[in-house]
Amino acid sequence: MNKNLTDRQRQVLEFVRQESETCGRPPTVREICGHFGFRSPRAASCHLDALEKKGWIERDRNRSRSIRLQPERRGIPLVGRVAAGHPILSPEHYEGSLDLSNLFGQEDRFAVKVIGQSMSGCGICDGDFVVVQKSNDVVDGQIALVYVEGEATVKRVFRERDGFRLEPENSDYDAIFVDEQTPNFWVGGPVVGVVRTY
Repeated sequence: MNKNLTDRQRQVLEFVRQESETCGRPPTVREICGHFGFRSPRAASCHLDALEKKGWIERDRNRSRSIRLQPERRGIPLVGRVAAGHPILSPEHYEGSLDLSNLFGQEDRFAVKVIGQSMSGCGICDGDFVVVQKSNDVVDGQIALVYVEGEATVKRVFRERDGFRLEPENSDYDAIFVDEQTPNFWVGGPVVGVVRTY
């Protein structure tokens, strides 16, 4: 459960989830009152209002069994913004969650772990994860995942007259040249993002 819920809101949400799963239908406001011993339907409605405002449920107030659970939130809570230059005042408040699928999309995306430092000059380092858009086409000069003789590598890809130049972003490494007849060579897709842990 998310930290932006009170203990009672968590309990109400869990009760709604359990009833929806075990009975095949959500509870009514009166059933919530009975379960928690609330003296007034208003108490249950206040908790449901808060859950709806925080994005955990949806409901139609004109129907008695209209509570619909929102898909489970995933990812790391996003609680504000921070300056990387001059300090700014940024009080912590919940803005959603940071999830790779929210950040990069899911359709035809995949991630691979980087081994080595050949792309460190453009901020892709050993141990990073790169997110790749699955595609056979890349724009000339774009950073992409490519396969050379069955081995995957991340390089800046340039089209040559009769093949490709795979350029590293580190002067300690040499460019790789492949012609269109090179066996087991193909483009996996452009890199659309980098994820790093410290």
